[in-house]
Amino acid sequence: MAIELGVSSATARRDVAALDRSGQARWLHGSVSPLSAPLNARDMRLAGKSQADSSRHVVGMVIPTLEHQFRQIVHGARTVAAAAGIHLKVAVSGFHRSREEVHMQSMVQAGVKGLLLSPSWGVGGPTEAEVDRILALGVPAVLVERKLPAGAHEEGIDHVCSAHAEGAALAVRHLARLGHQRIALLSRNTHTLPYVRSGYLTAIRALETEDDFLSPQERHLGGCFDAFEHDADRLLELRESQGVRAVLVHTDLDAVNMLQRLFLHNLRVPEDLAIVCYSDDYASIADVPLTSIAVPGKELGETAMQLLLRRLENSQMRRWCLELMPKLQVRGSCGGQGTRNECPSVRGADPNGLERA
Repeated sequence: MAIELGVSSATARRDVAALDRSGQARWLHGSVSPLSAPLNARDMRLAGKSQADSSRHVVGMVIPTLEHQFRQIVHGARTVAAAAGIHLKVAVSGFHRSREEVHMQSMVQAGVKGLLLSPSWGVGGPTEAEVDRILALGVPAVLVERKLPAGAHEEGIDHVCSAHAEGAALAVRHLARLGHQRIALLSRNTHTLPYVRSGYLTAIRALETEDDFLSPQERHLGGCFDAFEHDADRLLELRESQGVRAVLVHTDLDAVNMLQRLFLHNLRVPEDLAIVCYSDDYASIADVPLTSIAVPGKELGETAMQLLLRRLENSQMRRWCLELMPKLQVRGSCGGQGTRNECPSVRGADPNGLERA
């Protein structure tokens, strides 16, 4: 690698170590591989030997992507694991369920003591068979930004999520305080949409105003590009015909693209249309900085790892289902003044370290 890149072997080794620590590559003795690659037999032996040589546990993490909040989730989990002397192995599925299965099984075969999981289930949640496959792994698991269906009380599976419904309601209430009486919701069909939709509806009904939800839920996960574009055009029509002057857009990248669409129609933000976006990866660098609902990625990772470590210490601990509150980041796209955060921190737990059961 050093010869190919034209750098010293020390530089190559240092950079590979940095990629491994940040969750962007898997580094075992004598090999470096993408996180999306399943562990082969040799890698499993090496991982098992590494664990046997250590007096501490190795835990695993399987996530669909390293983009968006998941990069911060990995960072938070690594921070807590490192402080506890725990080694965290991370694998990325790329939203492929079959690859997810391989990663989980490979990690268990390699001897991990527990798993942090963000499965690529359907928007409506997992099937019974998908839940059974996690239970069959035989190690404690904490779901991150995923939930079991209501009524599924599996004692071996905890979860930590953003309180997406409360985040969406926070956005609607903020726009209403600014005087908007018609507030639309435009979203792709993601894992987050059912909760965003629920919070939006709750706030809209409390305000006794119109439900201007533009994105049907029956689409495939991720939505169709052409369909989303059609929904964006419908938003512009509602602005002209129904007086809609505010919108909550999920995701923030779509909100950034919406700015260009509005510019082409000679519409100004926030004067002609106020925007709050859900998620905060790109919001601050848009042409008009976007007011956003920012999910607590790093804190999600930290909390999930704390839960997993507690579960490893006490397998009989009561089941935990935690939600962390998003923040409202006020910027220029909504017409509000100044920059401020609104954020109760954790619902259902002590924010200083999960000290209450």
